[in-house]
Amino acid sequence: MSHGAGGGRTAGGRSAERRRELIQAAAQVFVAQGYANCGVADIVAALGVGHGTFYNYFTSKRDVLDAVVDRGFELIRDRIVEDALGRSADLEEFFERYRRIVDRLHELVRQEPELIRFVVFEAPSIDPVLIDRLLGVFGQFGDVAAEFLADGVRRGDLHGAVDLEVVGEAMGSILLASAVFPLHGPATAEDLAAPLVDFLRSGIGVEPVGA
Repeated sequence: MSHGAGGGRTAGGRSAERRRELIQAAAQVFVAQGYANCGVADIVAALGVGHGTFYNYFTSKRDVLDAVVDRGFELIRDRIVEDALGRSADLEEFFERYRRIVDRLHELVRQEPELIRFVVFEAPSIDPVLIDRLLGVFGQFGDVAAEFLADGVRRGDLHGAVDLEVVGEAMGSILLASAVFPLHGPATAEDLAAPLVDFLRSGIGVEPVGA
């Protein structure tokens, strides 16, 4: 996706910070007013800068929309892949890493509620292609999970009746849900993570340690 022809006119940390501020302001305006009901003037007014500043980084409202979506996907992906799930030593470590990923997604929603709300709910209604991109982010995670579980079957830690593709898809879907739930209520990370991990354990027939 395009990030604007003028993105290279300024350099250094301040330039990157200003661009981030514009993306954040755009996300807030898009959520508050609706993408179709606002323009560049609303975005720059929210940040208190001039039109020229905006056009130093982006060519249009659609251009900054792409940047908002890219930023949201980048933050979500970072929370998913940061803890190398597929390198877990055993199933216990695998589930612990998964729990930490749920926690990190919850924390991201607390830190960037407008951005995540827009990326998950609003953007796909503007461009249906973004639905596939969003699902693809979580689908990549599911592929990693399924591959690790396949190793578990080969080692004899899991029985061969487990449908690994379905389990991987379910794990990705649960992560997506963990990014959505905090937007609609006061659930804490602990409220979300423990039941989700227990659900996954029971679904693939793994007993928690000490059970």
